[in-house]
Amino acid sequence: MGIGLDPLNTLLIFLIVLVAALLIWDVYAQQVTSLWARYRARLAPGPLSWRDFLPFVVAVLLATIMRQAVLLSAYLIAVGVVITLYSLRRARQKRQSLPARQVLQLVLAFRSLYQLQPSVFSTLDRVTDKVDEPLRSLLGIVTHTFYLTSSPERAFVELRSRTDNVYLNQFAYILEMSESASADAVAKALDNLVDRLRTHDDLRRETESSLTSITGQTKVIQALAILAIVLVSLVPSLRAAYVSPIGQVYLITFITVILIASYQIDRVIGKLTERIS
Repeated sequence: MGIGLDPLNTLLIFLIVLVAALLIWDVYAQQVTSLWARYRARLAPGPLSWRDFLPFVVAVLLATIMRQAVLLSAYLIAVGVVITLYSLRRARQKRQSLPARQVLQLVLAFRSLYQLQPSVFSTLDRVTDKVDEPLRSLLGIVTHTFYLTSSPERAFVELRSRTDNVYLNQFAYILEMSESASADAVAKALDNLVDRLRTHDDLRRETESSLTSITGQTKVIQALAILAIVLVSLVPSLRAAYVSPIGQVYLITFITVILIASYQIDRVIGKLTERIS
C-alpha cells in the first residue's frame, strides 16, 4: 500500500500544479501575449526558427550534463541566453540596415523608368516592388505621403526623418531638384550618383575580402572553445576535473576570455562593415 501511495500522490500533485498553471494562464494570457509580442518585435529579426535558439538549447544540454558543477551549469545557461539575445539583436539590426547596394538597385531601377516617363512619384511607385526591405517601406511612406498631401517637400521630409543614409539623401535631393531641372540634367545627376555608388560597392567588396581571414580565425577560436567544453562535458574523466570549485572557476574564466575576445572582434568588424555597407 505504501509503495502505491507515492505514485498516486505524485499524480495528484502534478494535476493540481497543472490546473493551477491553466488557471493562471487563463487570467494572464492576454497580458503575457501582448508583452511577448512587444519584446519579440524588439528582439526578433523576423520569423523565428529553432536555429535562432540553438545556442540556448546547446547551453542547457551542456548544463544538464554538468549538473554536478552547479556554478558552471548556471553560467552556461546564462551564456546561452546572452548569446541568443545578442544574435537576435544583430540579425534585427542587419535586417533594418540600408546598404548602399540597395540604394544602387533603387537608382538603377528608377533611372531606367524615369527616362521613359519623367514623373518622379509615379516612377517611385513603380520601382517600390523592385527593391527589398527596409527600402521598400521607406519608398511606400514617401509615395503615400505625396498622394495624401500633394506636397513633394513633405514627402521627402518624411523620408529624411526616417533615415540618415547619405546616398539616399542625395537621391532625394536629385528628385527634389527635378521640379526645376530638365530631364537630361536629372538623368546626368543620377548617372553621377550611380558612379559613386559603384565605387562604394567596390570598396565594400575589397574590405569584406580583407576581413575574411579575421572572421575565419575568430570562428576557429570559437569552434575550439566549444569543442573543449563539449569534451569536458561528455568525457567523464575530464568532467571530474572541473567539478571542484577551482576547476569550475578555471573553466568559467576560459569561456569568459573567449567570449570577450569574440565580442570585441565582432564589434570592430561590425562597425567597419556598417561604415562601408
